[in-house]
Amino acid sequence: MTLLLTILSALGLWALLIILIIGLFLIYKVLDSVRRSLEQIAMGVRAIDSETKPFAEYGTRSQSLLTEASAAFRRSAEALSTFDPAALIGRAEKN
Repeated sequence: MTLLLTILSALGLWALLIILIIGLFLIYKVLDSVRRSLEQIAMGVRAIDSETKPFAEYGTRSQSLLTEASAAFRRSAEALSTFDPAALIGRAEKN
């Protein structure tokens, strides 16, 4: 009887170990899949970063160009506010 219980205990232990190993292997496969996905995401982020680096220069350049354009529009608006079209064609109103 003791021999039978010992054999059954050993078989139960081996079954437990096999199930544990299979479970750990399945967890490993899922974690490996997650790792691959994270590597792909990191690669995409690096690609986006390298593709958008020139935009920083364009942003600074655009800001200076827009500042210059704003000043030019302001000067044009000031010049147009004093413009008298009637005086230009010689028909200025006389008060």
